[in-house]
Amino acid sequence: MRSPTTQVVTSRPILLTRIATISAIAVVVVFVIVALLMKRDNAGAVFGDKDQVATVVVGVVIALAILLLTRPRLIADDQSVRTRSFSGDFRVVPWDVIVGIEFPSNARFARLVLPGDEILAIYAVQRLDKEHSVEIMRRLRALQAEVRATRERGVDGSGEGRGDSDPASG
Repeated sequence: MRSPTTQVVTSRPILLTRIATISAIAVVVVFVIVALLMKRDNAGAVFGDKDQVATVVVGVVIALAILLLTRPRLIADDQSVRTRSFSGDFRVVPWDVIVGIEFPSNARFARLVLPGDEILAIYAVQRLDKEHSVEIMRRLRALQAEVRATRERGVDGSGEGRGDSDPASG
């Protein structure tokens, strides 16, 4: 259950999304033009309607593959960090498992550090996005600090687990 003051940090790649969208459109346009010119400028080969349709379909498939680059997402709240890569579904990582959040200067993507030095790349936060990535990292680290402080107060400040509320103790 999310508290009303807890922020939700979301991100997706900005520049890569623009590049992928433009590239996908360009691929489809090129394949459509090639399909239209097939019958006329064919250097002696014989192409039919099916060849033209197949050429357009191949262009669409390539464009869809390029659009996979737009899939990465990050959604972090007070419960967990959810990341989605270029393929597959969201991977949910509870805050209790996260050791740290880092964005080394030699890395293209931010990453979550998990126990045992396991690293999970956050493809939604990319070096290409410059200031946007810096802002997301600030917000993500602030959220991590807020979650840790809230959980420490919940364990240390509530009296749970210390025997303070035991009627037989006093």
